[in-house]
Amino acid sequence: MGIEERSEHPPARRAMTAAEAKALGHPTRLRIVFACRERAMTNKQLAEALDTTPGTIHYHLRPLVEQGFLEPLPPRPGPRGSREQPYQATGRSWELAGSAATLSALSAVAADELLAAAPEHVVALTRLGLRLTGEERDRLVQRLSAVLEDALAISRGRAAVPDGSSAARRELTVLLAITAEPESSETEPG
Repeated sequence: MGIEERSEHPPARRAMTAAEAKALGHPTRLRIVFACRERAMTNKQLAEALDTTPGTIHYHLRPLVEQGFLEPLPPRPGPRGSREQPYQATGRSWELAGSAATLSALSAVAADELLAAAPEHVVALTRLGLRLTGEERDRLVQRLSAVLEDALAISRGRAAVPDGSSAARRELTVLLAITAEPESSETEPG
């Protein structure tokens, strides 16, 4: 199924609940979710990857698990007879609406990811200034959402590539933010 063969009615998205927004309202939590997208990671691995302490990671894991952004996998043997608890991202997507804290955290993490990416890995980076009516803006958002939902459905239909596999794959991170100036009461000159 290609992107152009989309269903006329993509699955409805819903805005985040207050609890979900709070769970993602800190840059460290978003970094944890993003780090666990490609492989399951333990508290210690996350602390090393994110350059923080295991205690900080432990503090941030609980709300992410409770709100369904991460899931614990079965514990595995660790060094010297210890048991490690790996976590993986659930792959859950979300639509952000109206949470200043989450928007701020997501913006910080997105900027970090973009700055950390090698220039040759940035597939597309676009900033457009558009003059659209409210109705045109809503249609644009619906069309972009439909394209992204189709791509998400295709991605979810693919089996995960096992660690160490030589199979070719392309992981894409898409962050789409559409901002609008507040509507003014002035009428546009005709």
